[in-house]
Amino acid sequence: MLAIVVTIEAVPGKADDLIAALNANGSHSREEPSCLKWEWSRHIDDPDKFAIYELYTDRDAFLTHKASDHFAAWVKASTPCIAKKVAGQYLVEGPDIR
Repeated sequence: MLAIVVTIEAVPGKADDLIAALNANGSHSREEPSCLKWEWSRHIDDPDKFAIYELYTDRDAFLTHKASDHFAAWVKASTPCIAKKVAGQYLVEGPDIR
């Protein structure tokens, strides 16, 4: 499995627009058969900071996601809202076995 972890700092005053873009991207992403999880969170102490956590069956599934129309729409909608973004791809080696 492949985990994608993204942290985002919104441009001041653009958090609501970013949330709309996050919700649109998430709703489409969760419909992809190889997307196992897609969720976003808002920082407790700083409402302009967000995190996205995505889980895909493998790297090819994530590349398919990045090539989708809804990902292109996410990029277009979110870019004006983002002051800073850090993203990483991680191989899941310690899965939750609950």
